[in-house]
Amino acid sequence: MNHVRGYLAISAAAVLWGVAATVAKFLFNHRYEPLILVQMRVSISFLVLFLYFLARDRSMLRFRLKDIPLFFTAGILGVAGSNYFYYAAIKETNVSTAILLQYTAPVMVMLYVTTVQKERMTKGKLGSLLLAVAGIVLAVRAYDPAVLEGTAYGITLALLAAVSFSIFNISGKVLTTRYSVWTGLIYLFGSSALFWSFVNTPAEIAAAQYTWEDWKVFAMVAFISILFPYSLYYYGLHHIESSKAIIISTLEPVVAIVSEWLFLGGTMGPVQASGALLVIAAIVLLQRSTGGREPIVVPE
Repeated sequence: MNHVRGYLAISAAAVLWGVAATVAKFLFNHRYEPLILVQMRVSISFLVLFLYFLARDRSMLRFRLKDIPLFFTAGILGVAGSNYFYYAAIKETNVSTAILLQYTAPVMVMLYVTTVQKERMTKGKLGSLLLAVAGIVLAVRAYDPAVLEGTAYGITLALLAAVSFSIFNISGKVLTTRYSVWTGLIYLFGSSALFWSFVNTPAEIAAAQYTWEDWKVFAMVAFISILFPYSLYYYGLHHIESSKAIIISTLEPVVAIVSEWLFLGGTMGPVQASGALLVIAAIVLLQRSTGGREPIVVPE
């Protein structure tokens, strides 16, 4: 039953990320730069979690000094990197192009865990991966060159986002074996926020004189794109393998395409709908091939 919770949690995270991608594109078109949104959303998320557990349960703030490099790897190269490169790619290209290239990450993770970590490649995993990739290609209409637009710079940013998302899945999975969901997230967000504070200092943020309306936007983005989805995703990583988690996350582009169609005038035809069904079929196949064998990694 716990592995089912993992599947559901990661699916819910993917839905939130898909909606957040469309929200981000809207905000980029109207005022905000990717860097400030990325920094504010992770910094606010860290402060919310840290202050909450500082007041309610300080045991969640304990960590081992030897794990600092791992937190920095997952938080900076994983969380900070994937957030910035993905949002920057959306601005430079479009949601479809950015998502298609970012979701080469499942292939990267699958190659890593099977060759380096010696995780077993099953027919269910391989079939689900192929279905998910095919579904994304159809959902974003990657077969039509006119749909995929952007400069070489934008394409590079999207591929870097894929590498960073892969790092988060692999290193984040290691952290799930050592810490609770909340402890892991506090220091993943904290290391990411610390990194961004050197790139865009508190003094520079203060000098920008953001209005109350701006701060409400930052808080909204923090909750729907970082705090809620990462909490769900990281919870899911406690119950299923990283290779399976990242395949399930391919639901994100489907949601992003639908939300872009609904709210930003995007396109959604029969071919894209077929792609969405393939991604959903991939998740169902993955879950059915697992059965009840997924272990619970650590207590929650």
